[in-house]
Amino acid sequence: MDFENSMITKDIPENKTGSGVPQFRSNDLNEVSLLDLIIVLWRGKYVIIAITIFASITGVVCALIVPESFTSSSTFILKTGKSGASGNLGQLASLAGMPIGNSGGGADPSDYIGQIIQNGTFLATLYDRKWFFSGDSLMLDEILEIEPDTTVSNWQYVHLVQKYESIRKGKIISYSKDGKTGILSLTTNAPDPQLAYDLNKHTLDYIANYIRNTIQGQAKEKRTFIESRLREVNRDLEQSEVALARHKERNFITVSPHVSLETARLTRQVTMNTELYIQLMKQFEAAKVEELDDMTLLQVLRDPEAPIRRSKPQRTMIVMMAFGAGVFVGCFVVFGMNAVKSAVKKQNGTINR
Repeated sequence: MDFENSMITKDIPENKTGSGVPQFRSNDLNEVSLLDLIIVLWRGKYVIIAITIFASITGVVCALIVPESFTSSSTFILKTGKSGASGNLGQLASLAGMPIGNSGGGADPSDYIGQIIQNGTFLATLYDRKWFFSGDSLMLDEILEIEPDTTVSNWQYVHLVQKYESIRKGKIISYSKDGKTGILSLTTNAPDPQLAYDLNKHTLDYIANYIRNTIQGQAKEKRTFIESRLREVNRDLEQSEVALARHKERNFITVSPHVSLETARLTRQVTMNTELYIQLMKQFEAAKVEELDDMTLLQVLRDPEAPIRRSKPQRTMIVMMAFGAGVFVGCFVVFGMNAVKSAVKKQNGTINR
């Protein structure tokens, strides 16, 4: 008894707190806990391996059945020149009784490019032509496999909406703008590299033509207004000059206050029409320059290219993620099974007592 008591006393760590409970070191507990975890994982190694293999096979299958997608991208900027004659144009228009505002409205054309490529007019151009795809020339709805549902009454309209929504929601064509540099990026995704390139090139050309025609048309309206006003002033100038000439011919001998006042009035009218005609001629030349300056130019910084490698799916990443998920789930299952077994044993021990 003395020997056993001495062994027990030897094995129990010294109580330095003065209480009757022995104080174990935390490192010993951590080592025991880690060892227990390793033992549990080792015992359930076949479960972990089985789940990991299943998850890896599932990842491989998913990576193979996911449709391939190729991405083509381009970058560009919009350059809009502004003439300094806008204020003078407004003053001249006010004199004519036809005030005009700033046709551009101060809006940056790049702010509404996203709306342009989402508009039905642009989307219709995508479906109204054939595209080269896998060695053949097909319509876009055939490539995207958009089948019409002829069972509904208005199936033509429903089919049209489906085609448009496949572009809008399918992220086939996307656009972004760098807030710092102002550089615009256009990205197209398609199941074929040549199709991705053709879609990007077609979209760039459409944006350039749309903005060029819109801005140029607004500048042309300014020039047309000044040109029409110039013809009116020229006609008034000719009439005032003829009136002044006739007045002097009839009264070249007569000198009277009435004749002098009429001569002064006709002279002022000729002078005013002459000054207005000169100013309009200057503004007309400026408007012709402005028509070119205000034409928005799309400058391509990086042309689209036909991609060599697919952008999606990233099959290696999918398989690696599936493998990692399999290991994690396998460990979780093993720990769960061990916890259930421990709980059952503890309950059985309590019942036996």
